[in-house]
Amino acid sequence: MRIKVRMAGLFRHYAGERERVFDVPEGSCAGDLLRLIGKEYGNRLPASLYDPEKERFHRSIRLARLGSGALNDEDPLSEGDEVLVLFTLAGG
Repeated sequence: MRIKVRMAGLFRHYAGERERVFDVPEGSCAGDLLRLIGKEYGNRLPASLYDPEKERFHRSIRLARLGSGALNDEDPLSEGDEVLVLFTLAGG
């Protein structure tokens, strides 16, 4: 499945780009996508936002599906979804 990911605010600053399309397997959930995003951008982020050893973001990094709001890690993704990555403490 192809998922368009848009970066906002502080996350966009560190990622160095506004958007990117990720290919994820059928049946993937938001947590799967977040792990892929971490593998792609984790080395650009400060340790306060991403822990590369645990492959985990700080809880302030969140995903939101455009048009339907915040996603939990278990929420399923669908082909063509557009997802926003934001740093909630900065107001996204």
